[in-house]
Amino acid sequence: MKKLLIALLIIIIIIVVAQRFGLLTYFSPNPTPSIEKRVTNEPTVDISQVSNPPIIGIHYRMIDAQTALQNKLVEGAYITQIIQGSPVEKANLQEEDIITEVDGNKIGGADKQTLINLVSVKRSGEKINLKIWRNKEIKTVIISLN
Repeated sequence: MKKLLIALLIIIIIIVVAQRFGLLTYFSPNPTPSIEKRVTNEPTVDISQVSNPPIIGIHYRMIDAQTALQNKLVEGAYITQIIQGSPVEKANLQEEDIITEVDGNKIGGADKQTLINLVSVKRSGEKINLKIWRNKEIKTVIISLN
């Protein structure tokens, strides 16, 4: 019995010490993170200062080289849906159009982030040039971002 009490006391001490040093937060009513906040020289930005990134107003799927070849299409962002009132709707883009370039930067492969990244660095109100493939023809369209 004495050995059991000593073993329980040791376990309790280990738990208390582990909680104290942030190694164990399971039993703590107010867990504190065990990773210290990193100090950087980067300026902080108030969330109210951050604006929404611009949008072109589409839902799309990427067409890679293999899919394009199999379906006699081109690589790019295949528009599956156009958001009502969006810049691309105002520019008369259509579902099934394929965006192949944004401001001279080719869109292709399976990386869906490429189009998002190219648009997100722009500001609302800026104009961008899109090359789209429709009915086996390439057209250039200029849209103004929301």
